[in-house]
Amino acid sequence: MANFVISSAVQSWLDDIATAAAQAFVADRRGWEPVSVAFSSAVQAADLPVTADGSVDWESEGGKAVIAYISPKILSALAADMFYDVPVHRVGSGDEYLPVDATHDANYLITGSFAVTANLNDLASVKDRPLGMKAWLRGGANGMRPDGEPIGLRDLINNNKDQVVRRLKKKENEKRQAASKKDFVDKLLDVYKSLAKSRDKYEKEGGVCVTDAEFKTLCLELADKALKRKAKKS
Repeated sequence: MANFVISSAVQSWLDDIATAAAQAFVADRRGWEPVSVAFSSAVQAADLPVTADGSVDWESEGGKAVIAYISPKILSALAADMFYDVPVHRVGSGDEYLPVDATHDANYLITGSFAVTANLNDLASVKDRPLGMKAWLRGGANGMRPDGEPIGLRDLINNNKDQVVRRLKKKENEKRQAASKKDFVDKLLDVYKSLAKSRDKYEKEGGVCVTDAEFKTLCLELADKALKRKAKKS
């Protein structure tokens, strides 16, 4: 690997790709941050139940209801984006659509919105029409679209909708788990501070207990054991 020589032309190409990749990553993070915050606020307002680790219980009745409501909204928004529109060459007025190339210009547009709302029962089968609309929406006999894409347009948009939903849920769970973990750590480290005065009062009123120094040591030992960390040397 160390002896492999990358030509200057390829290096220049990779330089441009590195810059574009970094910009795409940052844009993605920036774009998702406000969405994640808004989704978190909505989920909290819905008062959904949580699991033992602090995550939202998406399998609860409330969790399922939220996902069931937002999923078709996401699907419609994705489908409406021109990114999913596929220009094709329609042969005459029949159910035959060819990929656009040098000899077949674009004269018809299969929109994402049509792809997700079309009644598949109204379309001819892939067997009868291998270049028909159904083959473009669901894939041909080999699962591929007539233009060679590995998945039908309808399934592509649905799969991307599922990815968006998974990301929303993942980001919300990660945020809650991090907050839960921090809350646990903070409370453990504050055990001595929060109980020191109570210990003093208990002792002054005649109660028998450990000394202040011993109590502080016990609290630190509890935090070390609970967080599975090495105890600090005295």
